Amino acid sequence: MQRQLSGDDPGMTTEGAPPLGRYYDVAGRRLLLHRSGSGSPAVVILPGGGAVSLDYLNVQERAAQLTTSVIYDRAGTGWSDRVELPRSSAEVTGELRELLRTAGVPAPYLLVGHSLGGFYARHYAHRFPAEVAGLVLLDPAHEDYDAYVPRAARRVLPRPVRRGDGGLAGGDPRAAHRAARQ
Repeated sequence: MQRQLSGDDPGMTTEGAPPLGRYYDVAGRRLLLHRSGSGSPAVVILPGGGAVSLDYLNVQERAAQLTTSVIYDRAGTGWSDRVELPRSSAEVTGELRELLRTAGVPAPYLLVGHSLGGFYARHYAHRFPAEVAGLVLLDPAHEDYDAYVPRAARRVLPRPVRRGDGGLAGGDPRAAHRAARQ
């Protein structure tokens, strides 16, 4: 079976097994998850926007020397199935919760969120606090950052798009570049 990957390159495909880890079926989509190590709490790495799980392999391997450690590709990224965008943070965190359950990774979790993954880690902790042992946020932003920056900076910062469920659907990262050129 040959599948097209998410992203802008329609020529990229996968056949059979992913390069690392395995696929799990969540809500009719194949999602990639790689797990190694043992112990608790499980470290779950949430990639930033534009990143894939393998970008964090070195961090995941080091964490796996101490405890269970997980990297995964959200739907629409890396080796996981495509998905219609934009998506709310509630959709993404619900999908992650179901993926961890399907893969048999027990809570509690130490969520490590990079950039956009930091938004999702915080939202997961807000929705499912009993499942989260802690958060490590790498280069995160806050969903209300635009309310506290100086007026001049607002012209060049991308604005998050809010969905009806209170989650973030993502912003346009090109907005900052367009505004800076004006």
